[in-house]
Amino acid sequence: MLPTRRWAALAGVACSLAVYAVVLDEPTPLVAASGLAAWLVVAQVDAVEAMRAVDRDLSATVSVEPTSVFVGDRAAVTLTASLSEAVDAPVEVELVAPPSVNAPERSRRTVAFDPGETEGSVTCSVEFPVAGRIAFDEAAVDIEGRAGFFTETVTLDLDARCLVEPPAPDGVHVGRGGELVGATFGDHASDQTGPGHVPHETRQYLPGDTLSQVDWKTTARMNHPYIREFESESDYLLSLVVDCGSHMNRGPTGRTMLSYAREVALGLVDAAESHSDPISAQFVGDDATTWEFGPSSSSNAYQTVRRRLLAIAPTTSPRRPVGASRPVAPEDARKRSRRLAGDDSAFAATLRPYLDDGESYVSRVSDRPLFDAVKSACSRSDRQDHLVLITDDSAKVETYEAVVVASKRSSQTSVFLTPTTFFDDAAEGDSAGASGANGAGDAAGFVAFEEFRKRLERLPNVTAYEVAPKSAMKLATGRATAAE
Repeated sequence: MLPTRRWAALAGVACSLAVYAVVLDEPTPLVAASGLAAWLVVAQVDAVEAMRAVDRDLSATVSVEPTSVFVGDRAAVTLTASLSEAVDAPVEVELVAPPSVNAPERSRRTVAFDPGETEGSVTCSVEFPVAGRIAFDEAAVDIEGRAGFFTETVTLDLDARCLVEPPAPDGVHVGRGGELVGATFGDHASDQTGPGHVPHETRQYLPGDTLSQVDWKTTARMNHPYIREFESESDYLLSLVVDCGSHMNRGPTGRTMLSYAREVALGLVDAAESHSDPISAQFVGDDATTWEFGPSSSSNAYQTVRRRLLAIAPTTSPRRPVGASRPVAPEDARKRSRRLAGDDSAFAATLRPYLDDGESYVSRVSDRPLFDAVKSACSRSDRQDHLVLITDDSAKVETYEAVVVASKRSSQTSVFLTPTTFFDDAAEGDSAGASGANGAGDAAGFVAFEEFRKRLERLPNVTAYEVAPKSAMKLATGRATAAE
C-alpha cells in the first residue's frame, strides 16, 4: 500500500502545524496537527478494509477470438471483471499485455469500477507481430481508498492462449516424381504378428492356439480350422532433422523454402503425437546445430517441438560457398581421372593428384553441419526409428552422403527436398514471375532435381519426396510431359 500525493500534502500540513506549535509554544496548532494525523490513520484503516474486500470479492476472465491467427493478424481480447459485493472505492482492472503483442493504450484495455458498481468489461484489438503461443495470464488491479490517501496494486491470474502461426504457404505439394502422395506421413507398423488390432493374415490352426483366434468364415470355407493373425503396432522414434540454413530463405515472405519445410515438419509431429511415438529434433544452421531436443515422448514434448518449429527462422550467415557445399564425390573424381589417362599435358599433371585424393572429400563432407546432425541422430537411436531429413537440393553431395549414413543406421529414412529451381532469388522481389515461388522454374533445373531425388531413392530403406508449391509443380510436370 502506497500513500498518494493527497496524503503527502495533508501530512505536510500536519507536520507544519506541529512545528508551528513548538516554535510559538501554542497548543492550538498541535491540536489541529493531532486531528489531521488521526484522520490519516482512520483513512488508512478504511483503505486496508476496502482493499481486502476487493482482493476477496474480485474475479476476472479473459478471452481471445479467434484463438488461432497468423503473424500480422489481429484478434479481439475481452477482459471481464466482477465484484461479488460493491465497494465504496474506485477500482481499475488492467489487462497486462504480453511484450510480444502490439496492444492499445492502457485506457482501452482497462475495466474501471466506480464506487457501487459490480460488473464491467472491455474489448480491445491486439496485433501479433511474432509467431508462437501467446499467453494472456495476468491482470493488474489498482485499488484506491475512499478518501484518496492510499493506493494498492495487486495481480490476478488469467488463462487465455492464442496460437500465432507464421504465414502459411498455400497449396503445399508433397509427392514423388510429380505425383501427389496421399498417405499420412508417420504411419507405421511393427511387422510383428500377435493380438493386435490390424488384420494381418490367416494360417492353419496349430496346437496351442486359442479359440478366440479362430477365423470361423475361413474355417467353414476351407473345411479346416484357420487362425486369423493381427498386426500389432509399435513405437517408432521420429528423428527429425530440419535444415534452417540461410539458403532456405529463398522465396517471397510466407512462401519461402523454409515455410514449406515447416508445414511438412508440423505434419510429422502431429502424426507422431497421434501414435504416441517418441520424438527428437535437430535444427541445423549454416555452421552448426542451432537447437536440439529429445528423444522424448512426454505429454509436452510434441508441443515443445511444434512451438519451436513455428518460431524457426533461417540463420543469417552468408549462403554456403559453392566450393564448400559441392565437393566432388570419389566416384565422380575417378571417372574424371580416367578421362585424363594418356594426357601428358601440364594441366592434366596438375589436376590428377587432386582427383586421386579421396580423403579431402571425406573430410569436407563429414565436417558439414547437416551431415553431422544426421550422423548424430542415427547414433542416438537404440530402437526402431524413422529418420526424417528436411532440406533442399542446393548441396547434393552433402545431402547424399548424409542419407547414405541414415540408410545404413536407421530402420526407415524419409527425405523431403524443396527444389531450388522453384524458389530462385527473383521471387524475393516485388514481382513473382514464372521463376518465382509460384512459377515452374527452368526445365533443366527440375530434371536435375528429379534425377537427384531418384538417386536417393535407390538407397536401401530410403524414400525421397519433393516439397513445392502445387501450382509450380503442376506447371513443371506439364512442361516435362509436353517435352517428351
